[in-house]
Amino acid sequence: MGETTFVQSSVTLKKGNSLNLIDDTGSVHIIQNGSWVNGTPRPTTEPGAPTVNQQFNGNDSHMMGPFNTAGTYHLFCIIHPNMNLTVIVR
Repeated sequence: MGETTFVQSSVTLKKGNSLNLIDDTGSVHIIQNGSWVNGTPRPTTEPGAPTVNQQFNGNDSHMMGPFNTAGTYHLFCIIHPNMNLTVIVR
């Protein structure tokens, strides 16, 4: 993760894998299920997605998952507008 964005806007995982998010900046992030839509946060629980509610305090990392169901899922930082990540599970 960058200071106010995800370095990659999407990532593809194999079914059953987890996602290791790395915050290699000093920025605090709170990552949850959902996305920013036109500047408005839209928390949502998508069927099949693991529940994500993780705070990063800067220069740390946390595992999200596992993602056990194939599909497309969305994560976002509730602090930074338009900081969205699409997780594609195959």
